[in-house]
This record gives sequence, C-alpha cells and structure tokens, in this order.
Amino acid sequence: MGLLLIFLVPLIIIQCSVIFFFYDRHWEKIVNRFSNIASNNINLIINQYQINGFNTAKNIAGKLNINLRIEEELQVNSKIKSPLEKKIHETIKSRVNKDINIDFNKNFVSVFHGIDNGHLKMDFPRKYLLSETPTIYILWIISTSLILSLIAFLFLRIQIRAIFRLANSAEEFGRGKKIEKFKPEGALEIRSAGNAFMKMRSRINNYIDQKTSFLAGISHDLGTIITRIKLRLELLENQREIKDIKKDIEIMQVFLKEYLDYSKEIKITSFVKVNLQNIISEVIQLSKFKKKGIKINCSKNLFVMTDKNSLYRIIFNLFENACKYGDKIEISAKKQDNKLKIIIEDDGPGIENQFRKKVFKPFYKIDNSRNLNEGGSGLGLSIAKELAKKIKARIHISKSGKLKGSLFSITLPLFN
Repeated sequence: MGLLLIFLVPLIIIQCSVIFFFYDRHWEKIVNRFSNIASNNINLIINQYQINGFNTAKNIAGKLNINLRIEEELQVNSKIKSPLEKKIHETIKSRVNKDINIDFNKNFVSVFHGIDNGHLKMDFPRKYLLSETPTIYILWIISTSLILSLIAFLFLRIQIRAIFRLANSAEEFGRGKKIEKFKPEGALEIRSAGNAFMKMRSRINNYIDQKTSFLAGISHDLGTIITRIKLRLELLENQREIKDIKKDIEIMQVFLKEYLDYSKEIKITSFVKVNLQNIISEVIQLSKFKKKGIKINCSKNLFVMTDKNSLYRIIFNLFENACKYGDKIEISAKKQDNKLKIIIEDDGPGIENQFRKKVFKPFYKIDNSRNLNEGGSGLGLSIAKELAKKIKARIHISKSGKLKGSLFSITLPLFN
C-alpha cells in the first residue's frame, strides 16, 4: 500500500497540475484565437450580406468553408456543456453583437444572426473552433505516464522484495535460526548490503563455533578429571572425611552438565502433538525435589503442537528453580484463545522488579553467592529462555498472588 502511494500521489499531482495549466493557459489562448477568427468571418459575411446581398455573402462564405443559408425559424437544439463552449459563446457575442445565437452540434457549430425575413445561419466546421489535439495530448500524457509508472513500479517492487528478503534473513539470524536459502539480489547497493550481511553472518558463526567448542572442550576435559577423582575417592576407606569432597564433586558435575547443555546448538526439526500433563508428570518424577509440596492443575486432554524435548526442558528448569527457593509449588495450565499458558509459582522470597530481566542472562545470580551449594550455575533460566525462542514461546516473571512467591508463566501457540 505504501509503495502504491509513493507512485500514485506524485503522479496524480503532476498530471493534475499539467492539465490545469494546459487548460488555463495554453488551450484557453488557442480557443480565444479561434473564436476571434470566427468572429471576424461572421462580421465579414454579415457586412457582405447587408451591402451586396445573399449571393455575394454565400460566395465569400464558401471560400471560407462556411455553409451559409437563410432559416425562417430559429432552431437551437443543443445546450452549452463545457467551459470551452461557454468561452467561445461569450467571445463571439462580444465581438459581433448580442443578437447572435450559437448552436454546438457534433460536426458543426451553427451561428444564427437575425434578419428581416428570418435568420442568417452560418455553419462552421467544429474543428475550426474546438481542436481535438489537446484531448489526444492529455490522453497520451496520462497513458504513457501510467505505462512508465507501471514499469518503474515493477522494477522497484523487485528491489523492495530484495530488501525484505535481506531484512527477514537478518531477523531469522538474530533469532538463532539457520539461514539456508539466501542469495544477494537486486540493485548493486542492495547486493553489496547482502554480501556484507553474509560475511558478517559467517564471522559471527565462526566466533560462536569457536567459543562453543572451547567451552565444550573444557567441560569435557574437566568432566574426565572429575570422574577420575570420584573413582579414586570411592577406593578410599575413610568415608566420613571424603563425604564433603564427594558432595562438591557432584555439584561440579551438575555445573559441567549445564555448561555442556548451554554450549550445544539447539536444533528443532519438527513439532509433534504433546500431552502437557504427561510432560509435567515426567518432570516431577525425574526431579530430586519431588517430595516437596507440589500441586498440579492441568487437564488430561490438553495437547499442544511443539517440540517435546524443548518444552520438557523449559518446564524442568523453571520447576527446579521454584523448588530451590520454595517449599510449595503449584503448576497449572490453561487455554487462552489460540494459546497455551503454563504457570509455575512458588512460596519463596520472589524476584524483585529490577532483577526480573537480568535473571535470564547467562551466569547471572541475584545473591552473587560464591557458595556453589547455594548459588547454582546461573544457566538454568538462560537455557529456558533460549529454548522458548525456538518454539515461539514467551516466559514472563511476576509475583504470585496465591503463594506470594515467584510466578513464571510460559505462553506458546497451541498450533505451531
């Protein structure tokens, strides 16, 4: 719509301006000249009729290509329709006299002058007074402008389409999606922007791959060392002394697992129909906090089209986070229009407004605790946020009105 306005508004303004000035200046002058010439011919014929009689006047009129005859009755059949006809009528009457009547027909313009025994009728060819050239000229201007504008519109549409494709590719890349079909096209400047985008994308992907490989390698190497230490501790006899050490190693293993999960590239091939209550039950059964006060409010026949593993991990991470800080946890799910809303709330201390956006940042901890037993790795909510983007879901934090702690809501489409 905006593209059409860009073309049509200037085109209409220019055409209207050209037509107005042409009518007001050029065409009016031409018509005025034609009317003056016709007035001179009428005066000449009337004078010759009055001095030398009808035959002489008719002979002169024939030489001027004017049909002259005497009519007993005045027969004016047509009315003045256009402004140009009105202009001709006023000019001739002012140049001849007021006892003149003009009749505009299809092929002739008839001028009547009153005489003693009737009316002197003079038939002028219509083209003597009204030229068709300006009409043809205006139609030619409008038609050629429309054709050229249509061609320009088609070319510009191709350029706009190339810009839209570049914008969509940049948007998809910003969301972490893999761009397979993108080819720079359009004008030279647009192709240059597309090539620059592809180079930037390649550099960013290489940087991410290097960082991911680096983090995965460190996590893997540390995991191997920790496993060796754990095996050696199992061989020691004094279990009381090594109990705390084994607990620290288990925490380190959990952290390394989260680091590895965060470093892995998330790939979603297709969405399947998922029973939400089954996922929630599976999350609770596999959690180490399943003995806490947990309440589920979800219909058995509630289904959603999504990636099962991603939704499971999102709910699991948010559930684990709620269990760390609260003793009572409630999970509920309900439909709202064409969307599904999953709510996880707890009776913990809650999250203040200034921290609600920051908690999704990697490695961010509200308490800044250096005690690994209490602080956690700071990646659980970050992973949940990234997975939510992949399945077109949104995670929102607020205060629980029922349990007075934190409330995490997951909103996602029922049919992806």
